[in-house]
Amino acid sequence: MDLIALATQRLERVKVLCTQSGLQYAELAPTFMSAGVAVGFSQTDYVILSVIGGGNGNEDHLLITSGILNAIKQDRLVALEAANYFTSTRTAYPVYLHDAPIGWALLMQQAFPIALLQDAPWFFDKFCVRALPQVISEYRSTIVERWDLGGRPWEWTAEDRDALLLRSGL
Repeated sequence: MDLIALATQRLERVKVLCTQSGLQYAELAPTFMSAGVAVGFSQTDYVILSVIGGGNGNEDHLLITSGILNAIKQDRLVALEAANYFTSTRTAYPVYLHDAPIGWALLMQQAFPIALLQDAPWFFDKFCVRALPQVISEYRSTIVERWDLGGRPWEWTAEDRDALLLRSGL
């Protein structure tokens, strides 16, 4: 079975979780090895739920990703300082720098076994998905106050959602 088909099959379990939690989602086009959906809350607050088709040990994990800022300044020291600050002060919502030729971004990502989330759908709903918009909003405000990184919030556009799905699996 190819990686996209495997990821799409695993994503079906996540869609059931979304439906059980009353979360509406938008389908995303699969990438070369992952599949996902987007759960939106506002124009700049949404979550990408993705699974990987295989090969890296995270096959049965759900990746829950939110974009903090896209197209930030390419200042590695400042970006890593911000990411380390958030990750060390709020370990449940870790931040990482995604530096790529297409541009730099700060992302928040959690990973949980899908089976665990199926056993605790309330945890998936309240702490993994619905809590993220407030966390991301606080992170953005703190970045503006403390660091000169520029950038822009990720927006609820097809282009940004697809880009965030691609970055979530790399």
